[in-house]
Amino acid sequence: MVEELEAETCVVCGEKLDGLHETACQMCGGKFHQPWSQDSDVPQCGHIGSHSEALVLVFLCNDCYHGLRP
Repeated sequence: MVEELEAETCVVCGEKLDGLHETACQMCGGKFHQPWSQDSDVPQCGHIGSHSEALVLVFLCNDCYHGLRP
């Protein structure tokens, strides 16, 4: 018997994630839409930034970026 896995949803907009254009928030750990190509029609549900001291890229969902998540 094969079980179907339920698609994960974006923590910001609640829509299904496609398994490609997504990433996880470094603050809350939730997955959100992140288009990786300019011609993608996936919504931009987060921000990419840089941490100057650690010299790394950071990914934040819109809720954490705007301080809406506790």
